[in-house]
Amino acid sequence: MTLSQAKELLKSNFMQFTEMEFANEVDFLNHISQFPYTKKAKEHKFYALIIQSNNGKRHIELEFEERNGEYVFWDLWFGDFCFEFFSGDADEDCSYLIEEIQRIMKGNCTIINVTNPKTKRWIADAQFDRNDTDDDMFGEMGFQKAMKRIRKKRTFFERLFGFRRSYEIYDWNIYERIVK
Repeated sequence: MTLSQAKELLKSNFMQFTEMEFANEVDFLNHISQFPYTKKAKEHKFYALIIQSNNGKRHIELEFEERNGEYVFWDLWFGDFCFEFFSGDADEDCSYLIEEIQRIMKGNCTIINVTNPKTKRWIADAQFDRNDTDDDMFGEMGFQKAMKRIRKKRTFFERLFGFRRSYEIYDWNIYERIVK
């Protein structure tokens, strides 16, 4: 899918977006991520279509990579979370892309991103489908379990050795950051 096709796809689904161009992948990753991993970043231009979320902090971004003078779809991001879903079937990917964006915009997708604020390193992330009541790992039950662990007091070991974690919890409407 090219940049112009993606713009038409978003417009035809009544999704408003802004556009940004980046000199290279490092600039894009610095834009989207709190602590980006840039060692294997590409040197050519990147482009993003940004759908502003109601939470005001973490937005949906469609990332495009420049290939042979044309911008080609690279991936879908929601805040720091990269979906990594591109299959190569353009028609299938277009419908899947719109379904994922709509799922996010309905508030059915919640992301938890964990980093070490001292070393500025990514530790983990997870996507939870809040409509899935059967999945006790990545559905509503998994999300509730994760939040219970996050809100639990720091252990003696964590306090003794100064172990800290930063949790970003967000969906389309809500953003929360917890450092403990």
